[in-house]
Amino acid sequence: MKTSLKLSLIVVGGALSAVLIPTGAASATTTQECETQLATLRTDTVAAQSSFSNQTSFTHEVGKLDATAAKLAEGKNADAVQKLADFQSTLNALATAPKPKVDPSTAETLGNEAQGVINCVNTIEAA
Repeated sequence: MKTSLKLSLIVVGGALSAVLIPTGAASATTTQECETQLATLRTDTVAAQSSFSNQTSFTHEVGKLDATAAKLAEGKNADAVQKLADFQSTLNALATAPKPKVDPSTAETLGNEAQGVINCVNTIEAA
């Protein structure tokens, strides 16, 4: 099986770092599998709470993940993907602020994990 790769750029701490994210056929094709990945992302985000200097930002990010879960459960996959993209954008903004409000490496890890869930959800839509 051939997997194509897409290059995504994530700005962290004023430097660009390239992250290879596989695209194309993913193994997860059911909503339940994507919900499991999303639950893991939420658990990992909660575990990283101490990486956030502003607890309001942390609470908002977890709220975005909860909203994503609700959209996914409703079968509103495009809305779920948008919520995850918002989660990624906010993480990036928090990590690259003049005084970062989340540890940049944590933001990168969570953002990459969110991309995996996005890829999963997009596979459901294509199935």
